[in-house]
Amino acid sequence: MQIDPAISWTIATSVAVLFAVAVSHKLRAWNEFRVVVGNYQLLPAMLVPVVAGLSIALEAGAAALLVVNATRVIGGLLSSGLLALYAGAMAVNLLRGRVNLDCGCLGPGRRQPIRWWMVTRNIAIAIVALLAAIQPTPRALDALDAVTIAGAVLSLAFLYTALNLLHATPRPLRSST
Repeated sequence: MQIDPAISWTIATSVAVLFAVAVSHKLRAWNEFRVVVGNYQLLPAMLVPVVAGLSIALEAGAAALLVVNATRVIGGLLSSGLLALYAGAMAVNLLRGRVNLDCGCLGPGRRQPIRWWMVTRNIAIAIVALLAAIQPTPRALDALDAVTIAGAVLSLAFLYTALNLLHATPRPLRSST
């Protein structure tokens, strides 16, 4: 099975941007991020800083691996695995009834409680990230491909942000008149 190289680059770049932004949020608010990791209550307290640091390193590595042709397969597998792991951590806590736990998705100072849609979102992105691990067809990219890839990556980034903000915005109560 092969995939068009423009689609492969779009997926790889989009997921790399997602992880690069996540890494920047976590580095800017290191202490808050450690608290978020600890609040999931899936690790002994002494491992929280190590796992928080490791997750940042793995996310940065996944982003870098995705944008290099020779390492894209590893980057796709790594990013997919991380997203599945995050979905699993959310699912465990939702099953425990811990619905007010901050997901840590929106960066410093922007709390958003975990929800089942986030689990679904992360699984969907993990599946898409696996597509980056598929060998692209041997077609040379041209200038139109570059414009298409850039436009698609920007559009996907805006869509991802808009959906997250839409879900984070409290809905007004409806009157039952």
